[in-house]
Amino acid sequence: MQEHERWLNIAIEDLNMAKLALTKELFSPLTYHCQQTAEKALKAYLIYNKQAVIKTHDLTQLLELCIKQDLNFKKLYEQSKQLNPFSSKFRYPTEYDIPDNADAKLAIKHAKYILTFVIKKISEPDTGQVNIFK
Repeated sequence: MQEHERWLNIAIEDLNMAKLALTKELFSPLTYHCQQTAEKALKAYLIYNKQAVIKTHDLTQLLELCIKQDLNFKKLYEQSKQLNPFSSKFRYPTEYDIPDNADAKLAIKHAKYILTFVIKKISEPDTGQVNIFK
């Protein structure tokens, strides 16, 4: 298994954890796992393209690096912007605006969109990795 595939596997696990958290109405950790899904997916894409992965949780910064590889990543701007604060928001008791069911479902939707986008980019026929992670 290649390194970018390992990153994608962990991103998939984070998304699955978020979906499980939704069934238990654990909205705060759910949002964190959604942010982590997006972060690991974007890092997987960078690794796939032989780019150095910087130590950051900033999805906007990671997205900018991906855009340098493929302008189509601009399509992920809104989802990344929405998920970006969840690396720390709701993780500490100083945050009082706890997410609700609608926030949680939207976070899952955004995380899934980013993950699916990255998997499709890596799985395109010209990459030689058709249909990975089905």
